[in-house]
Parts: sequence; structure tokens; C-alpha cells
Amino acid sequence: MPCGQPTERRAVIDGREIRYELHLSPRRRKSIALIVNERQQLRVLAPKRTSLKDIDAFLHRRAQWIQERLAAPTLPRLRDQLRPGGTLPLLGADIPVHAGPVHTDGEPFRFDGQRFFVDNDQVNHVEAAERWFREYARRDFSERVDSWGERIGVTPTRIQIRDQKTRWGSASAKGTLSFNWRLVFARPEIVDYVVVHEICHLIRLDHSPAYWALVESHLHDYRQRRQTLKKIGDSLVW
Repeated sequence: MPCGQPTERRAVIDGREIRYELHLSPRRRKSIALIVNERQQLRVLAPKRTSLKDIDAFLHRRAQWIQERLAAPTLPRLRDQLRPGGTLPLLGADIPVHAGPVHTDGEPFRFDGQRFFVDNDQVNHVEAAERWFREYARRDFSERVDSWGERIGVTPTRIQIRDQKTRWGSASAKGTLSFNWRLVFARPEIVDYVVVHEICHLIRLDHSPAYWALVESHLHDYRQRRQTLKKIGDSLVW
């Protein structure tokens, strides 16, 4: 869901000052959500009209969870696997990484269908790998949107591949679907869940019981897929 322009705030929890990024969303109806990203930064997602008093009270109720997450070791980044002997996930498959050769055009990252090749001597090898994954995500996710859209009976006006910080996908009232490119590291059934989730928003732009019934009519196990995404989300860090 869109979360508006974030603001930086501070709270004192168990005697410790915590800085957090507050996102107030006009589309978030009831719940407040907490996210600790890969840089150990706390984000708070709340309905637009939530008072700061209520947010502070929520933070104090979740004090133990916040302290544990902020103290947890920093998660490894997938880009660290950009080396010979490394392994990178691609839609559920673990693809081995090998040293060059590279294309004659000088690209320091490529895929031959079974293996990734990387030239770590080139300073732009990380950027080249990200560009490749983004483009792969664009092609794959677009095909999934076409397939599921036909089954569900709705067609988006536009598809965007973005680097969203607090969500895996979003849908606008104008029919635009946006997807986080890092979903390309998840299994296909997880990507399908996000695709179906956002396509169904083109019919119902809310999270009402009627909306979830629509999702369930196309994905009977959507709850399990959603829970799996919550569990693995922190590992899909570039």
C-alpha cells in the first residue's frame, strides 16, 4: 500500500532513544506495522489519521520486539554472492556464480541459462547485476500479470518495476501495478501471490473481506503464501 511522504521521528523506549521513519498511509485502515530494514532502521507504517500518542503507545507495547530486531546481526546481502563460488537465487533456483568470461561489449555480468558470470575486476559489476535482475523481473512479472489478468478478468494500464522499500507491490486507482524487483529472488508461487494480490486491487482497492474473498477465489492457499513471504522477506536483500 502507498505510505505517503515519510517523516523522521524519535521515541524513548525502555530508556533508549530510538529513531524511526514514520509512514502515514491514507489506504492503511486499522493496523500499525513495524519494519526493521537491512540497515537496522525502524520504519512505522500507520493509517493516515493515527495520532502520535497512539503510535508512541504502540511502540512501547512492542518494545521487546523492537529491541531484539535492532540488536540482531545485520543480514547478509545477496550482492555479497557476486563472486566465483557464490550462489544467487532466481525464481526459486540457486544459480552458481563463476568468474568471466564476459561479453565482448564489456558487460561484467551475464547469464547463460545455467550459470551467472561476473567480472569482479570491473567496478560496475554490482550495478550491472542489478540491471540484469531488474530487466529479468520486468519480463517475468509482465508475463505473470498478463496470464493472471486474463484469468481474473482485468487488465492494468501500466506495469512498473521499482525498488520499493516497505512493500512488494502496489496498485493505483489509475490501474498501474508496481512490483519490487527483488521479488525475482523469491519462488514463483510467492511472486504469483503478489501479482494476484495487486491485480485484485484493480477490482477492489481495499483490504475488505470481499477483497480477500476475491483473492482466495483465485489462490486458495494465499494465506500460506503471504505468511511465507513475511518469513523470507528479510532475506531478499540486495
